[in-house]
Amino acid sequence: PFELMRYRVRRDPDDSLAVGSMPIQVMPSVGYPRRPASGTTNGGDSESRGRITISVSARSISSLIYSSSRRGALVIDDVAVLIPFPKFVRTANLTVTAGQVVYDEAGKMAKWVIGKLDEKSRPELKGDMVLEDNYCDDDDGNTGRPGVGSGELQPPLLVNWKILLASVSGLNVSGLSVTGERYKPYKGVRNICRSGT
Repeated sequence: PFELMRYRVRRDPDDSLAVGSMPIQVMPSVGYPRRPASGTTNGGDSESRGRITISVSARSISSLIYSSSRRGALVIDDVAVLIPFPKFVRTANLTVTAGQVVYDEAGKMAKWVIGKLDEKSRPELKGDMVLEDNYCDDDDGNTGRPGVGSGELQPPLLVNWKILLASVSGLNVSGLSVTGERYKPYKGVRNICRSGT
């Protein structure tokens, strides 16, 4: 076997028929505590904590085009979720219902390796975050939000995955000619669709 080609498909925002519906769905939820008013304590807890929940599921309806040789239910391979955390998160305690999760305290990044994902499974990550003491620097003490932009409060997740015998564009090989060989080649092509940035 040999690799014939690699290509990348980018979504055109002006084309309603372009690639847009991926076969995997990620639902994150991140919450931060409201800073106590001046002169009060945080319910006896000296640490401020936030909560994070992420659920991942496969979607049977997507814009992928599958090979005619594909059989059976949808299976997504090598699923992994990279979760960046804001700088004011001191540490995070995370648990998952499937796969393994590792939190890099120095890089403020968690990697959740799920592996295979099908339409019946719905793995979930839950955990709490220990925040820096001065994570909220607003003067009024009423916002409950750190003094950073919304992009840092909930950084975008990066999801990696691949699906065998699937294509984003529908591009296929209609013919294969090999010269300089005595045998007659068999035209067998396997498509692999991978996530990208």
